[in-house]
Amino acid sequence: MESIENAQPLQPSTQPSRKNSLPGIILSIVITAVVVGTNVFFLQKAQFEILRTDYEKEIQQLRTQISTLKANQNVPITTSQQVVNCGNDYDCLYNEISNGNPAKVSITEKIDSLSLEEKSEIKIEPVDNQFRVLMTILELNKLEQSQPISKSMVGSISKSCPQIVNNLSAIEMTSASCTTNTVEEAKDLAISGLSDTTISEYSCKGALVDEIKRICVKPDFPNFPPGVKKPAVYLYPLEKTNVTVAVELKGIITKSEPTYYKGWEVTADPSGLIDHKYDYLFYEAQLEKLQVPEEGWVVQYEELEDWFNSNLKTLGLNEKESFQFKEYWLTELPFAEYYEIKLLGDSFLSENMNLVINPKPTTIIRRNFYFKPLKSHIFLKQPNVFAPARIGFTVVEWGGLLDK
Repeated sequence: MESIENAQPLQPSTQPSRKNSLPGIILSIVITAVVVGTNVFFLQKAQFEILRTDYEKEIQQLRTQISTLKANQNVPITTSQQVVNCGNDYDCLYNEISNGNPAKVSITEKIDSLSLEEKSEIKIEPVDNQFRVLMTILELNKLEQSQPISKSMVGSISKSCPQIVNNLSAIEMTSASCTTNTVEEAKDLAISGLSDTTISEYSCKGALVDEIKRICVKPDFPNFPPGVKKPAVYLYPLEKTNVTVAVELKGIITKSEPTYYKGWEVTADPSGLIDHKYDYLFYEAQLEKLQVPEEGWVVQYEELEDWFNSNLKTLGLNEKESFQFKEYWLTELPFAEYYEIKLLGDSFLSENMNLVINPKPTTIIRRNFYFKPLKSHIFLKQPNVFAPARIGFTVVEWGGLLDK
């Protein structure tokens, strides 16, 4: 056995101590996590975009299916036969249903009077001794140039309901289900489209019919809630800009200039000139409800012009906007001893008359008034309303409601 004196001295370890290596290990873990996390983020982002595109396609298909299901409510389906696709051939449609086979046509038609192109589908199915006609509006698009007139579902409706053109988004992807007694009636209905007469005669039901009834009721402005008269939308971009404007409305648009379709697509100059000819975008609407604030002003009829002169600038309108406002409303307001004047709140406007504008403006000034004639003076607490500074792309709107 070796003596203690002859024992070899212990050599210091060449391995780093645990204490010294710990920060390096932590740093390595952090770097690895960051690299892996970054790669995962971009991979997930790319996958998300693919999923989003697929999702939008599926949603479009589901909208069609839901619309068809709504139209089919309370209508029995009595056959599992395959539906014959006749393309755009009405003779094929007639021959197939005459032989007892369900068939459909898919059509694209031009509506010259509305400058629209309609894509729709009509399916006819024999049911017992009758025929079920399912009519679906698939798509509505604006035409840049007039085309030869032809019949369509929207075209036939618009003859008695011109305001339908201002509410196209409400009827797109909706269906109507009608019942006829003979194959000749089914074919005639498929060709002529919907109207007040055919809806009644063939007991048409479904989301499309519901929307037609809602939109095509003739507006009666004296009734409450009153209609929104002449909202005028001014656009002031910093440079010549293509702008899209849509009104998310709880109600229906009854008039517009230029024609609203599913919104406006216009070119605006910094001066405010729109499409080289319009000072503003104009629409009128019938709302489903009205919420009037408690605060306001009471003005004698003879002092209305002076009141407008004193207050419109404070409320944010420039000289041209104020002049056009007065030009319209001083002739629109009938004589009364006094007028109650209130401003519709921003929250009410956002909920019931929301403006969706692209590119998004930096400054928005919306002044929609409520006018009510009075026989005598009443006291109202006046609101504190101040206009924001016009910074960047600015949008200004004025309009009003007359509660008669």
